[in-house]
Parts: sequence; structure tokens; C-alpha cells
Amino acid sequence: MEIELGPLFVGGLLAGWGVAVPLGAIGVLLVREALAGGFGSGAVAALAVALVDGLYCVAALAIGAVAAPVLASWGAAPAVGAGLILLLLGALGLRRRPAAAQPRDKPPRPSSPGRVFATFAGLTAINPATLLYFGALTAALPPSLGLDTAPAVFVAGAVVASLAWQLVLVAVGAFAGGRIGVRGQAVLSACGYGLVMVLGAAAVVAALPGLVAG
Repeated sequence: MEIELGPLFVGGLLAGWGVAVPLGAIGVLLVREALAGGFGSGAVAALAVALVDGLYCVAALAIGAVAAPVLASWGAAPAVGAGLILLLLGALGLRRRPAAAQPRDKPPRPSSPGRVFATFAGLTAINPATLLYFGALTAALPPSLGLDTAPAVFVAGAVVASLAWQLVLVAVGAFAGGRIGVRGQAVLSACGYGLVMVLGAAAVVAALPGLVAG
């Protein structure tokens, strides 16, 4: 049976956008990274997020529908853990924020590209929902799409879609960063970290009943 690669790539695009577009903690942090470090630093972070999304897609294709039941059997513990990490990340960000108010002759030292990449890759990797999403989606795709014949095409579509959206967020952050003052950046930074804490708290609250019941 001849497989058309176009629909398979489009399917990957839709899957990647389905994971990336809902604005969560990672999206907020991407905007904040570009706001503080510029487009270049934000682009490195965006690449890290997109590559981890791609790796999760590869994992879902490799182990098929087995992954979703295994992670689901862990109950609410992974979601609670991820929420607590987000709370800690937001609190640490707010705690470091006063350092940005140093005199202008001592600007804060920007993070290295390697550190930015590792940070965002790690933050993205701790979210098991991405693997669950890709696992459920790939299990639901019709065999006629030819996913088992050309999985790389589907993965490429997912990575391209994720990277494109992350770069949109980075561009927004970089655009804003060049047009607001130091005080405005500090306020936006605090709002960003505050939102990360809110998202973390919401994740814990939503998952805690399942953890207690389990």
C-alpha cells in the first residue's frame, strides 16, 4: 500500500500544535526568557522545548499504547510532583527578582546557551502529560495513515509545529523586552513567575484528590 507523506506530516503538525499551543508554565517561561535575555536566548529555550516534544513523540511511537496505561497506573503522583516543581520554580524566580534592581553599571549576567537549553529541556521533560497525549493520539490514528511505515515524517511535523509556536512566544517576549523599561520588565517578570506558581498550585489541587483516593 502506497503511503502519502503529506497527510502524515500534517497529522504531525496538528499533534505538535495540540501539545504546544495551550499556554502553560513552559510558554510563560519562554516569554519571560526572551523578555530578559532577548530573542537568541529565547530561541535556544524554544529549541529545547521542541526537541523534548519530539523525543516524547518518538517514545510514544516506539512503545505505542503501552506507555499511557503505565503512566496512568501511577495515579496522580506525577501531576502532583510536577505541580510542586512549578511552585518551587516560581518561588525561586520571585526570590531572585530583586537582583535585577542592581545599578546599571552591574547588569545581571545572562545565562549561557547551554544552561538555558538544559533548563528548558528538563522542565519540559518532567511533564508526563506530553507522553500521554502523544501515546493516546498515535494509538487513535487510523492504520491507513501509514504511521508505522514513515514515523519520522509524523515526528518531523510535530517538532516543526512545536518549534514554530515556541518561537512565536519568544518573538512576543523579545518584542516587549525592547520596548519597556527596567521597572516594566521587573513587573512582567514577577507576573510571569507568579503565574507559574498559580499553574503549579492548580496542578496540585486538581491532582491531590486522586492521590488521596489512591
